[in-house]
Amino acid sequence: MPGPAKQLTPKQMKFAQLIVYGVEGNPITKTEAAKIAGYSDPSADGSKLSNPKLYPLVCAFISNLQDEVRQKYGISFEGHLEELGKIRDRGKKDNRNLAAAATTEIARGKAAGFYIDQKIIRHGSIDDMNLDQLYDRMKVIKEKNEKIIEAKQLLKSNEESDLNNKATTVKKLPSPSQKADPDSTS
Repeated sequence: MPGPAKQLTPKQMKFAQLIVYGVEGNPITKTEAAKIAGYSDPSADGSKLSNPKLYPLVCAFISNLQDEVRQKYGISFEGHLEELGKIRDRGKKDNRNLAAAATTEIARGKAAGFYIDQKIIRHGSIDDMNLDQLYDRMKVIKEKNEKIIEAKQLLKSNEESDLNNKATTVKKLPSPSQKADPDSTS
């Protein structure tokens, strides 16, 4: 049985780009992205492609694209919190309605992935765990993220090797001091 793929396919790249950028700037679901990318079973394939255990390269590529978007628009967690603090302070001073500004800043944070809309049903807390349970939980988290980290490193090395290959394929032209034709009388 061959190992996992070492490079992304064009379909996988298109899927990742659709997940991050959407269609005409509008976000779309994983199923819609898989359908547009050309997968035969969009519902199942969209779910599988976003699973880091099954497709770590795709997840790493999505993460890289999200990092580029954050850099492009200057969105950082610290800056986001700072901006929310400024909005709060202005609202306290002016007593103006800054709800629109706050909503916009929260939307920026959501777009950058700082907010995750999920509900978790907890049975106990970290304080209730013994040391062995804590180590087991940390091991699971580490294993889950190792595949993405390895995939990111593989993507980076693939990009670097592509750049090196392009640089070495440049043809060398004869220097002006060399004669192009050895039988030439000039």
